[in-house]
Amino acid sequence: MTARAPRKAPVGGPLPRQASLLRIVAQGLVPATAAPDPVDAVRRQLAIQGQQVSAIPHAIASRTVAQVGRARIEEAFAARELVRSWPMRGTVHVTTAVDHHWMRQALVHRLSNWMRLDEERFGHGSAGMERAARAAWEAIDRAEAAGRRGATRAEIVEAWDDDGVLPDLIASGAPEGYARRHLVVGLHAIGALVQGPREGGEHLIIDARPLPGAESGPGGGGGVARGEAGHRAALAEIARRYATSHGPITAEDLSRWTTLPKGEAARALADAVEMTNAQDYTADPGAGAVPLARAVASGGARGSLRLLGAGEDAPTGTAVLHLRADLPDLLAANREDAERTLFLASFDELHVGYRDRSCLTDDAGESLICPSMNGMFRPLLVDRGRVVAVRPVGAGLIWASGVRRSARLERDVERAVRRIEERLAR
Repeated sequence: MTARAPRKAPVGGPLPRQASLLRIVAQGLVPATAAPDPVDAVRRQLAIQGQQVSAIPHAIASRTVAQVGRARIEEAFAARELVRSWPMRGTVHVTTAVDHHWMRQALVHRLSNWMRLDEERFGHGSAGMERAARAAWEAIDRAEAAGRRGATRAEIVEAWDDDGVLPDLIASGAPEGYARRHLVVGLHAIGALVQGPREGGEHLIIDARPLPGAESGPGGGGGVARGEAGHRAALAEIARRYATSHGPITAEDLSRWTTLPKGEAARALADAVEMTNAQDYTADPGAGAVPLARAVASGGARGSLRLLGAGEDAPTGTAVLHLRADLPDLLAANREDAERTLFLASFDELHVGYRDRSCLTDDAGESLICPSMNGMFRPLLVDRGRVVAVRPVGAGLIWASGVRRSARLERDVERAVRRIEERLAR
């Protein structure tokens, strides 16, 4: 999925700018909440958008301690501790290997209509996918037997050509480019393939079957797919990690992030709040395992958030926000770090991870970040919780309209860019 949905005006006006600073802290973008290593950074987020391969190290480095550079991030992929796939929303994300299968199975039903329609149009159902999977696994085995760490996408496509499964799909009416994508995305979605070690400008394709199974996730052996016993527990864990790492968020934000219907997203968040506030819940703030709280916002851009008490209802017509309960205190203790200038990657979760981004930027800023309305996003500079500029790859800074380019801001932007460039060079 690359097209960007039209931006809708937030109900009740823009979120307070305080919400942006809270999100920066929750996202691990300040030293106090940064992860100790790349795997933990991704685990806390549950998933980081990975559509642009070159932007992935930048996004992960931004959420880890300063000692982590590109080499350690690449090592995590080489060790198959981090993987790249389509676990949700028809969009490429990076997850930990441990989380991949259970998360994928919990959300794969949201892709079922696409897969069913393709089967009806082209007659390419489960038997065809199994045939394509076998051909891909054989290509991977050949690559690994030759001492390589996986197969390239071109090698997988060549294997489908040789097998005849790709020509058969094209002959049934699927355009060639669409047919290739159908097989690539479909086999990732059903858990046959995943991408791991990086080679050149791509992540090599590997066999997904050896990764930890879905039974290792929150649903246990009861199964986490829709209709299975552990499905609700899996959705609650997705909601918990999303709210913990992205909050403050609403059910609409979670719905957009996962494509779950709003009602299911709201129930999952309610389950997550109940789970994390239970007497037997084991909190581990350092690992992001903390009680969740509910809050409401008021006062528009210059307003604030107020935590709701247990059982307290939000005022009629007011959206309920979910966040880690200790987040306001974390912001109070780390406000200077939250307000500092950040250089963030294309497709960074601080921007793409929400439906309502009004606390981060306005419509003009959205157009600056994604000028072609085609879902391709530029790297961004954030200062005091607001987008102040973008920095297209291979080009210079483009400042947001209305930004006061003070000597302090220009200096801090330059420093933020240099910090990230130095980290990614090691």
